[in-house]
Amino acid sequence: MLNREVEIYENDVIKEVLNNINVEKNNLLKIEDLKTNFYVKGEKIQAVRGVNLNVKKGEVLGIVGESGSGKSVLMKSIMNLLPGGAVIESGKVLFNDIDILDKGENVRGREISMIFQDPMTSLNPLKKIGQHLIEVIVRTRGIKKNEAKKVAIEALREVGIQEPEKRINQYPHEFSGGMRQRVLIAMAIACKPKLLIADEPTTALDVTIQAQIIQLLKDIKKSNDMSIILITHDLGVVASICDRVAVMYGGLIMEEGSIDEIFYEAKHPYTKALLNSIPRNNGSEKERLRTIKGSAPSLLNPPKGCPFADRCQHANKLCLNGLPDFKEFSDTHKARCFLIN
Repeated sequence: MLNREVEIYENDVIKEVLNNINVEKNNLLKIEDLKTNFYVKGEKIQAVRGVNLNVKKGEVLGIVGESGSGKSVLMKSIMNLLPGGAVIESGKVLFNDIDILDKGENVRGREISMIFQDPMTSLNPLKKIGQHLIEVIVRTRGIKKNEAKKVAIEALREVGIQEPEKRINQYPHEFSGGMRQRVLIAMAIACKPKLLIADEPTTALDVTIQAQIIQLLKDIKKSNDMSIILITHDLGVVASICDRVAVMYGGLIMEEGSIDEIFYEAKHPYTKALLNSIPRNNGSEKERLRTIKGSAPSLLNPPKGCPFADRCQHANKLCLNGLPDFKEFSDTHKARCFLIN
């Protein structure tokens, strides 16, 4: 009987080890305890305060949170695009098991690309669209300009720009906002990256164009077999494209889960507050738009406890004095809160 119990235990251990190995193999990107600070006039701003996150092959991960929560800084840390005064203090960013914080120049741009927030400020108004694309393609793929031009035209065609042979010779001001956003997407996918980071790709676009851009990202993901990280504060966009969601606040991940777990089984008070602030159409019934009272914490002197404690109506002394660990509710769902049962 004892031998049988030992055999069952050993089999369970072997299964758990194999499962963990399979999960690790399925990770395209893995962020481990990443901390990024800004140094301004001798003072330290802790923008990213120890983030652990992974992106699986072929999935779309949404990172949501208010402005100033650290979403864009986290992604720019991965891409090594931080401004002057910003320093990655510690942590690892593993892409296909290679730490790209030290040796990632060949990976960034070629295997990881980024779509930036504002297409008007991201494109040089004095350069033709073709110059933007060709410069990126030559630098990352190491091909000649005439070959790069052919690649650029095909990239423009892939993102739905009509007559790319003609449009490639036009300037950014000759494109609409939606078309400029498509140009940025073309620049990002021209080198066929395995991971695409989209930083607020639908900001300042009307609803119809937003839907077109989201559908375009879906089509590109499918046709190029890539993973996507989508940074946004628009939960409607998240619901329409993401497989999994990480909720960020005060430089930390506060909750993480599948799209259904976040939208229907949210645990953290901040996640619930974000969901409650979504405008709802209740027919003729008039309802005041709900907001989250207060403001985000200063990351110059971040609170020692939960960063959301000052705005949480359920917070107690424990929340103010200590940072909670994650509590797990499933293999994909976890949240950082003292108050969750």
